[in-house]
Amino acid sequence: MAPKKKQSTFGFVLRPMKRTGAQVWRSLIVGKPNTVLYPYQKLDLPPTYRGKHTLDFKRCIGCGNCVEICPNDCMWMEKLEDPELGKIERPGVDMGRCLFCGFCVEVCPTVAIHETVEFELADGDREKIKFGPKELRDDAYSDKIVEERQKRSVPVLDLGKCTGCEKCAGECPEICIAMMPIESVGKSKPEIALPKCTACGKCVVVCPEKALTMKDMYESYFEMPEPKFILKNCTGCSACAKACPADAIYMTDMPGTEKILKDGKKSKPKKRAVFVLEKCVGCGKCFRACKFNSIEMPGVKK
Repeated sequence: MAPKKKQSTFGFVLRPMKRTGAQVWRSLIVGKPNTVLYPYQKLDLPPTYRGKHTLDFKRCIGCGNCVEICPNDCMWMEKLEDPELGKIERPGVDMGRCLFCGFCVEVCPTVAIHETVEFELADGDREKIKFGPKELRDDAYSDKIVEERQKRSVPVLDLGKCTGCEKCAGECPEICIAMMPIESVGKSKPEIALPKCTACGKCVVVCPEKALTMKDMYESYFEMPEPKFILKNCTGCSACAKACPADAIYMTDMPGTEKILKDGKKSKPKKRAVFVLEKCVGCGKCFRACKFNSIEMPGVKK
């Protein structure tokens, strides 16, 4: 190991003083001081600054993905009744627990929640920095900012209109549409491999029932789980379809499941759930609503 060199008086005392004097000269004489006299002066923060949240009620679908991904459990879903939107569910934020990571913004499938440049949130009462949905609401904020999330135009299926004619699958130039049979129904539905889709729109043009439409969807930063349906456990209660915020679940009759009643008439056929995964946002609400273990979602808690 090499011996340490002895520092001279100049190196030990005068050199640091020289550097300090040069900085003082640059700050006070040549230029302006770097100190901002807050609160009398305030910096212009960049639009990507992570401050207080704001929520667009009209964009939000109440999926709860923001609540589920929050690492500090500082968000919750609150049921409201809006004069225009009716009965809805929207998130609130406890700013006292929030670490401003931005995960809630990134996971939102409709880009309804944002973080503003507002940072003056301090208060002596912790309850006053818990903001409910109504306090976060700003439906016009999304129009003021430049969205970073990219949109992609994709074909979206309305299963209620689809007749299973297979014309969309035959017309697709990328062969990314496959007709999949719906178990116990005797019909088939198109399943679209969105990663292969080029958004040419030929499937939409050829569909006779207008069951396919082109829709702009935001690309997700996260790989969301998909529900797996177990038909043998399903009772046809439709709780999953009612809970789905993205309208990705349809209830369909199963022929041959009718029962003969005492008066000799047939009862209505049993229903089963059918999933259109192109619409699914992976929120897990269908999984939590099902009481008969007919839906599985690995990694999602009840």
